[in-house]
Amino acid sequence: MGKDRRKEKEAEDESLGKEKDKYGKKGDGKKAEAVPEKSFTHQTVRHILVQKQSEALRISEAIHNGAMTFNEAAFQFSEDKAGAYGLLGDKAQNELDPDFWKAALTCKEGDWLREPVKTQWGWHLIMVQARITKKRK
Repeated sequence: MGKDRRKEKEAEDESLGKEKDKYGKKGDGKKAEAVPEKSFTHQTVRHILVQKQSEALRISEAIHNGAMTFNEAAFQFSEDKAGAYGLLGDKAQNELDPDFWKAALTCKEGDWLREPVKTQWGWHLIMVQARITKKRK
């Protein structure tokens, strides 16, 4: 292989290495979005949506003190009337606001988060009924 061809090959390999980094196949261990993960998670969630943080905190306190259940509060106060008692259903990560998803992942299955979560739609109280992680085939 000639000297010029060797330099060309090295440049090509370096370029390929950068391309591999971009797609998460090589590099510092960070996952890239373009590469499918080996597993995926679905969460069955309920929420209470209101526009003011102060209202979300008041509702959270009422649930925490036992004045009402999460479902009762969702029925009575949530601005999202699409789901029964705040039920959003079984959702994948790409179906929910990123901040909502991240917060829901911090919640134990069968529990709810006392701290409201801000999204583009308003303030949410979140309950995670179930979480299922499956391996991709």
